[in-house]
Amino acid sequence: MHPVLFELFGYPVHLYAVMIAAGFLTAAWMAVRQGERIGVHRDITLDLCWWMLVSGLIGSRIAFIIVNWDQYLYPCIDIAKFNALHPPRPGESPLTEPDCWRLLRFWNGGLVFLGGMVGALLTFWWFVRREKLKVLPLADALIPYVGIGQFFGRLGCLAAGCCWGQPTELPWGISFPGRSMVSEQHANLHLIDSVRQASLPIHPTQLYDAFAGLLLFAALVFVRQRKRYHGQVLIWWMLLYSLLRSTIELFRGDSERGYVFEVVSEPLNRFLGLPAQAVTFLSTSQFISLGLAITAVILLVRARRRSFASGVSPAVH
Repeated sequence: MHPVLFELFGYPVHLYAVMIAAGFLTAAWMAVRQGERIGVHRDITLDLCWWMLVSGLIGSRIAFIIVNWDQYLYPCIDIAKFNALHPPRPGESPLTEPDCWRLLRFWNGGLVFLGGMVGALLTFWWFVRREKLKVLPLADALIPYVGIGQFFGRLGCLAAGCCWGQPTELPWGISFPGRSMVSEQHANLHLIDSVRQASLPIHPTQLYDAFAGLLLFAALVFVRQRKRYHGQVLIWWMLLYSLLRSTIELFRGDSERGYVFEVVSEPLNRFLGLPAQAVTFLSTSQFISLGLAITAVILLVRARRRSFASGVSPAVH
């Protein structure tokens, strides 16, 4: 955990924000190169990437605020209720003045990736239609680079100390320092004596998700090189991302991401080496991923049936 990289003119430069910027610049550079290969001018691709970044940050922040609305509404309108719901950590003072700006402090953590994807995809559809480009061919060309952004973004999560995992005895478990969000959670659950202590070793779910992004990128480039119809790469992103994200969610230990409903499966938890009473299903991200996966399977089956019905492969034209 290393939330602040350095200070510039007295202002902290957060590593989370640096990682988001690095992910955006890398993905945008690769997207421009791929866009030029399919005949899209670099200026158009750069404009598209910029607006997708802005809408993605807004969408991911809105999704997080919806799931954790009490942490953002009450500091602005009801300080007493916020202090009652979220007592200050040892050594910290309770909130004494309204703080409405925490809505914008995304560099402290608090982004939901799927919320960002919804915002970015809506912007993508609007922008491409406005520029009179073909939606599915361009989506197939650019969607692999979401995995690159995911890789850098999750490294930022590791630096910020958010999106942490369940306690584990596995040798690659990591601990976070005292007064981190995870150590506070462990102290509240009486797993450690004080928030001043380091947390228990936990699954490095940020790293799981980061390397899942690289795996997703490689798999989608492979599909793109062999695609037989427009939209195929996008559909495979929907399916593969959903499967990877839902699996990693099983190992997540932070409750801020929210649950649609809570199901505890002790046999599955024991099989995975997780605490027996840990909530297994159904987080908000698992719920959205389930919808994405079902949609992707339906689209893949329909495409396959069309190819059989026509007697020819659905080749790209």
